[in-house]
Amino acid sequence: MKLPKLETEDFWGGLDAMLVALPSAIAFGVTIYSPLGTSYVAQGALAGILGTVALGLVAPAMGGTNRLITAPCAPAAAEVSAFAIEFMSGGGSPGAVLLLISLLGLLAGPLQILFGTVRLGQLIKYMPYPVVSGYLSGVGLIIIGSQVPIFLGTPKGTKIWASLAAPGLWKWQSLIQLP
Repeated sequence: MKLPKLETEDFWGGLDAMLVALPSAIAFGVTIYSPLGTSYVAQGALAGILGTVALGLVAPAMGGTNRLITAPCAPAAAEVSAFAIEFMSGGGSPGAVLLLISLLGLLAGPLQILFGTVRLGQLIKYMPYPVVSGYLSGVGLIIIGSQVPIFLGTPKGTKIWASLAAPGLWKWQSLIQLP
């Protein structure tokens, strides 16, 4: 396999993409790791930084293309975060969640390469718009549902419906923002 020549424009484009993606990658890393406990939040931020730097270096080395997307994916972050939340609420250990998330990432890479090799991405043209819209709307509802209890200041672990039904648990400090 012949590697493409690294062009200067590709390098600068990768650097730009890396810098633009950095804040959201850090936020997604923190979101995914926060269900594991407060001591893992910094590791989530570091994971976001390392992932973005890797994307910023690998994408330009593979050559520029109009369709190459190198950015953190909000729906994927929401799904992995939901997995971590469910696993931890079921009595799982942080070490097991980290292992499973790492395994997921390691398996996703070869699958992406395989899908690209067999040109599976061409099948997206057969995906109806309502299906894509429904999937992304569902991801948005997962994100909103996980943030409402935090916004209301309810105790950790309170589900969205329980937090909405119990205004006595709300903390007014979390509802306002001071300058």
